[in-house]
Amino acid sequence: MPCRLEISIGQVMLKCYDFGMRAFIFSLLSLLCPFLSVQIAQANDTAFGGTASDPYPIHTDEIRMVSEDITIKTNAEDGSWIYICEFKFKNMSRKTVNLLMGMPFSKRTKSDDEMITVPKGAKTPPDGQPLVWEFETFVNGRKLRSSKVVPVVNPKIPSMDYKVAYTWPIRFRPGATHRVRNTYKLAYTGDSSGNLYAEYILKTGGLWRGGTIGRSRLKVIVDDPSFLLKKEAGDEAFAPKPEGHKMSFKNNKIVYEWDLKNFKPTEDLMVVFKSSNAVFWLDYNELVYEKDFSGYSKERLRRIRNLPYALNGYIFKDRELAKYYDSKWIIPKDKNFSDSNFSKFEREFVERVKSFEAK
Repeated sequence: MPCRLEISIGQVMLKCYDFGMRAFIFSLLSLLCPFLSVQIAQANDTAFGGTASDPYPIHTDEIRMVSEDITIKTNAEDGSWIYICEFKFKNMSRKTVNLLMGMPFSKRTKSDDEMITVPKGAKTPPDGQPLVWEFETFVNGRKLRSSKVVPVVNPKIPSMDYKVAYTWPIRFRPGATHRVRNTYKLAYTGDSSGNLYAEYILKTGGLWRGGTIGRSRLKVIVDDPSFLLKKEAGDEAFAPKPEGHKMSFKNNKIVYEWDLKNFKPTEDLMVVFKSSNAVFWLDYNELVYEKDFSGYSKERLRRIRNLPYALNGYIFKDRELAKYYDSKWIIPKDKNFSDSNFSKFEREFVERVKSFEAK
């Protein structure tokens, strides 16, 4: 009896109703989609159809994504995003469903080598291999060994064009619930303006039963002082998605959170953080090349001199300076700040402003 394959957000599913045959369901999670990097944003677990050798994403009516908890956080030590993705799935049918779940990623191609970013200390994957590091899968707390497959495009869902996926088998008895956990690293991805993108494909979650996710809890955490959020208007194009987020700045971390119930995803997650160096160069272009600061007030010179400190996460003891810069940007603080890390240009800039303060 032929198998019928199905795909959903995050995890992909291949399903068969002949209990004498083995069926597979692929669960896909797609990765960060950079603008200058070849890496693509990761998607929620998705179901796959087709054959074991040529799986493709599909809808599924039997398996429901009860919940997802996605945490994306920076790791400044090696320049990577750490992903922790936890899912709860339930078989809503009275039939046993055997699945081959999987998570899709972009892959390395030789033509894209100049655009590939790699975490510090990590090796560039061979040609054709996934652009992901330290990928691990756990089902109900037990670590599973995953395999790589190359999905094909479902003509009914051409936008879900996954290049490579990690897969693993799983079996749902009637009414059974399973917990799936995926952890991995992706390299920082951004654009020519120095923006850092946190991305995650949510729309594939609509492929599971009912087209909704029972509860979707999403969290993006940035504690890298190299990046900040501007408090000034004018960045509407980079407004966080999806709607319904809460932003906080706690323990020197910029945190975006969503808690969405019966969530029908229509857009993907995206939060943009700006490079402090880009702000220094672009927003203060009229100052960084200034040779003569004659006529500037002492207070303005003091603020200008402290600009590199502010943008590098320095914790000001001076209340006026702290209040001034905190009113302009949200910047993770660096408890280990040292001006010895300043670039030559930044050091020269500070000394140049100091010379005018002394006058």
